[in-house]
Amino acid sequence: MNDSRKWPLFAAVLLLGLTSTPLSAISPSAVMVYGGQARQPLLLRPASPLDFPAFGLLWWQAGAYNNPTPIDPQLWRGLRERPYVNLAIFWGRYDAGQLKPEGASQHGRFYPPTAAEPAVVVTTIPDMQKISNPIPTDLDRFAAAWSLSPEQLSTLKSLGFPTS
Repeated sequence: MNDSRKWPLFAAVLLLGLTSTPLSAISPSAVMVYGGQARQPLLLRPASPLDFPAFGLLWWQAGAYNNPTPIDPQLWRGLRERPYVNLAIFWGRYDAGQLKPEGASQHGRFYPPTAAEPAVVVTTIPDMQKISNPIPTDLDRFAAAWSLSPEQLSTLKSLGFPTS
């Protein structure tokens, strides 16, 4: 086979290899909602690649880590008194027995909306490796915070997330 015929074959094999890589390799494989107002732990897994952006509402806000804006001190103080549920965010592939909060790569909290305040998510820095990171016990140990719109809450609810 001459070189002019090898390049298209090489490009086709490379393209096939890139498209066969699961999108979950760049997104958490699962999010566990537990503690606080959650009656029992709830494990959420994206059912399809289309769910990844919606799940991102729980673990990533564009720019929140790379270019953080100072968190409003009044909002931060208000979170200390609000009820929340914990988030354990799992990067990588885990067996069912490994899906425990203390084994998560990233941690967060979800504060449901109140009559006067929007829903808020706080998270640690994403660690996109399959390693355990300590669960923060103090609000000051979280790296980013952002509020969710009513539309975003509706999206999370459609995925089975408890939003109230």
